[in-house]
Amino acid sequence: MHARLLPGLAAAAVISVMSCSHGSPTLSELGGAALIAPPAPALPGAASALAGGASASPAPAVAAPPVAGGELAPPAPASSGGAGAWVDHLADAAGLRERPPRAQRQWNHIAAAAGAECRDALKSTGARFQPIPDTQKPNKKGCGIPRGVLLRRGPTGVVYSPPLQIDCSLALRLVDIERVIQEEAEAHLGSPITRISTLGSYACREVVGRMRKWSEGLSEHSFGNAFDIARFTPKRGRAISVLRDYVLYGKEPSTREGHFLRSVTRRLRADGAASRVLGPDFDASHRDHLHVDCGTPRWY
Repeated sequence: MHARLLPGLAAAAVISVMSCSHGSPTLSELGGAALIAPPAPALPGAASALAGGASASPAPAVAAPPVAGGELAPPAPASSGGAGAWVDHLADAAGLRERPPRAQRQWNHIAAAAGAECRDALKSTGARFQPIPDTQKPNKKGCGIPRGVLLRRGPTGVVYSPPLQIDCSLALRLVDIERVIQEEAEAHLGSPITRISTLGSYACREVVGRMRKWSEGLSEHSFGNAFDIARFTPKRGRAISVLRDYVLYGKEPSTREGHFLRSVTRRLRADGAASRVLGPDFDASHRDHLHVDCGTPRWY
């Protein structure tokens, strides 16, 4: 049983260090070595059995394997299960045991995503916004924005209509999000995006649609950690509507607007500018918008 658990736990340990928070490393920055699980400790007596079955004295306790970042974890306690102690160590590193409810994990994630200097950093990007008073703890429904802003214009000059009511940490991610959007707009439309029409940002509500099967409780919108894009308006040419122009996967777009939406979605997912980008290819509840969030690495 332990042997079947090891690959999944190793992957979970890697995912647990991923974050959409400003300044966090991407998977490519961590490098391929981050995906390699440490060698499993030898089971007591295994070497002697391979050598011919002669009995030998018990092997000494094996130290816990190194974790991401290069620092050695404290030695794991000796375990009669051998590989079991190694599995336990990975489970602890991945945060898979004794976790608080997901809503509390979501709040902890967003509350730690940006410091008091976040709004100064956001101002330096050229974004136009108004600060919203800090929230020290979630309300009775579990919702709230730790360090909120009401953002009208992003770092590249994009006007958001209506303005985004989001956490400052997500607002800082607009530097990368808008960079991807503008690069794909230049490539496919030959014109920069000047306006993004949104369907919502902060809203205290539960998860809807297909995600309810995997995710318990509150949407990332409940923490100002998500926003929905319905339409992109370029400086020249017609507006690009997600409802009208998005082409589902399995079919190749035939218009430049369709190619733009396909490329933006792929880039935002692949480059790590956001934790999740959900669109019409995800489920019917996203048929008219792209949901962008910087939520917890896992949905469960």
